Amino acid sequence: MTARRRILLPLVSRHVVREFAATFGLTLAAFIAVYVLADFFDRIDSFLKYDAPLGAILRSFLFKMPLVITQVTPMAVLAGALVGLGLLARQNEFVALRACGVSIWQVLLPLIGVAGAIAVVVFAWNETVVPYSARRWHEIEDIEIKKHTVATVFTGQEIWYHGRAGFYNISRIVPRKHALYGLTVYQVGHNFRPARVVEAPSATWDGRRWHLDDAHVREFGPEGWQDVPLDDARFTLPESPEDFRVAYVEPEEFSFATLRQQIQQLRMKGIDASESLVDLYLKIALPAASMVLMLVAVPLAVRGTRVTSLAAGVGLGFVIGFAYFIVLAFARALGQGATLPPLFAAWAANVLFAIVGGYYLLGTD
Repeated sequence: MTARRRILLPLVSRHVVREFAATFGLTLAAFIAVYVLADFFDRIDSFLKYDAPLGAILRSFLFKMPLVITQVTPMAVLAGALVGLGLLARQNEFVALRACGVSIWQVLLPLIGVAGAIAVVVFAWNETVVPYSARRWHEIEDIEIKKHTVATVFTGQEIWYHGRAGFYNISRIVPRKHALYGLTVYQVGHNFRPARVVEAPSATWDGRRWHLDDAHVREFGPEGWQDVPLDDARFTLPESPEDFRVAYVEPEEFSFATLRQQIQQLRMKGIDASESLVDLYLKIALPAASMVLMLVAVPLAVRGTRVTSLAAGVGLGFVIGFAYFIVLAFARALGQGATLPPLFAAWAANVLFAIVGGYYLLGTD
């Protein structure tokens, strides 16, 4: 059986995987270091403004590290493949392999398999380690560094906030829109007895005050509970959107299963969950980016992009990875604004870069 008739060549597969693995760890460490340094200098003004303790700063970066790893892994896969395969290209090993009848597909497939394994590990990492570490990171950022008052209790599916107008139950907070969805305010009287309940499907901030849409109130009187419509001129929340930021739960604090369950509950209440759907699909699309960027790296290396130094690999990986995340962020914003379907918005960057990688791959073969 000739080399072209076989899908995988064990000797060639081990060789290219070994070259990739030797550089992947270094590129991952390099990207983590670059990210942490850039993040530190970006936040140093905030640290000085709030006179943040050194211990809180160090723990903030420590608990943010798992999230950083998941974010930079696709770029590390790209740079690791460029450097590792660039060494083979410099030594003309690809020329020798092609002369022996080895196709680029036989070089690509074992590397795609390794990238797929990395994607699975990243997804499992996101499901187990990242939600807890991200929650602790945000707690340290809000409470120990920015000195915000502890005023919320998050149950895992909904948000409870002890505000100045009572106890608030909120299904969803959207800081970008300055909006609250699924709002219920419980007000109590003497002896902690319930006095009235204010309910509104949504509340929006106009820059000065909150406007409650289709609100109604249940008041307890001599004849029992009475349910009447509520003009928002008669009631408004005394807090500002900034006060609710401490209660906002970032998508990385959810696992895939927890976020999917929350979306189901939002839909049952008639609340639009498009933004959360985009974040849900991204929990699969972002780990899969390792395979997509490997598809881009292999034909670039084989066609003569001989990146042999770690610095050059990190630089080129950063440029291509930055372009990937620009497309990802743009598509995510369009998806959250209901311009694109959530599924397409989450996978748009992967689809685009897979097409680019496939084009170069066919040209190389």
